Amino acid sequence: MRLTPVIAAMAVASLVGVTAAPAATGDTYKVKKAECKKRADTMKFGVHLIKKNRWVKDCVAGKTAHG
Repeated sequence: MRLTPVIAAMAVASLVGVTAAPAATGDTYKVKKAECKKRADTMKFGVHLIKKNRWVKDCVAGKTAHG
């Protein structure tokens, strides 16, 4: 009977670790996207917003020299 609280505590602790990981991944994505947008603002895309957005997407994915 004493094992049940210990097992429950371990289950809760493991769930807390699992839910914290996606938040860190999302924060990393936001930081990288902000850096890529900042770099894209220094480039000369002019009125070509689609090209700029495509470049930012590729930068976040690591397909550019900056990414």
